[in-house]
Amino acid sequence: MTTPAFPATDSASLKGMAMGITAYTLFAVHDAFIKGIIHALPAAQILFVRGVIIVILCMVIGKSWMFPRLLASSNRGMILGRGLLTLAAWVMYYSAGRDLQLAEMTTLYYFAPVLTTILAVIFLKERLTLARVGAAAIGFFGVVVAANPSGFTLTLPVIMVLLAALSWAVSMILMRTISKSDSALVQVFAQNLIHAVVMGVVSIPFWQGIGPMELAFVLAAGLVGGSAQFILVESAKLVPASVLGTVEYGALIWAFVFGYLFWGETPLLNVYVGAGFVVAAGCVLALTEHRTRRNQMRR
Repeated sequence: MTTPAFPATDSASLKGMAMGITAYTLFAVHDAFIKGIIHALPAAQILFVRGVIIVILCMVIGKSWMFPRLLASSNRGMILGRGLLTLAAWVMYYSAGRDLQLAEMTTLYYFAPVLTTILAVIFLKERLTLARVGAAAIGFFGVVVAANPSGFTLTLPVIMVLLAALSWAVSMILMRTISKSDSALVQVFAQNLIHAVVMGVVSIPFWQGIGPMELAFVLAAGLVGGSAQFILVESAKLVPASVLGTVEYGALIWAFVFGYLFWGETPLLNVYVGAGFVVAAGCVLALTEHRTRRNQMRR
């Protein structure tokens, strides 16, 4: 795999990071909607309905050219692989949410940015700078401090979240490669079409009636999640995967905010300390990427 050249402008770098932060913030909102109904509906059914909603939105926006563009893509194999990987990640992550606390899930899942940084160096030949490694390390340390995972045991839900993190990291690498030639709308359409087809079949034996509140939550998750996916793909065209993986840590703050607002989870002191490390990681990365792009422009 090779990575496309990034626009050597400071504004492009900052815009890409800002878009990444926006995408992961929307994903945090999306996760809050899903968590609100995960005990009422099977995860497969939720992902099926959400996938259908996003597919319909893409077809409304893209109209009749969605299927021809997808069929004409030279990346059909990678698109299929990424769709299955993201599907596996979400199924395992949300299924584990029935047994794990939000703090536990967040800590385990945030192995993904570290894995993304490593995989980007191996497969995309991205430069492993000290700043990117340092930001990833600081961010992950902040997650560990905030979630205080001293009581972890290697149970099936824990393994599922770790596998979800690995699946998401690999899907991020594929997304960077696919973005060279396929539009964000085509990628979002294809990914959710795969989710809808697979989960539609899987959810048949477990199908349950959907009440008005559950339907409203799934609709909201579809709108917010679809927007997050589109913005994330667009941001991948502007900054390296290792950078996107690091700004993902910013969603930690929202996870604890929503946990407090909706489920009465009161943050302890370690949460604020950990969040400080997360913010520091983002500031370090933003500053160093700003300097790097500025130096490239001067050459």
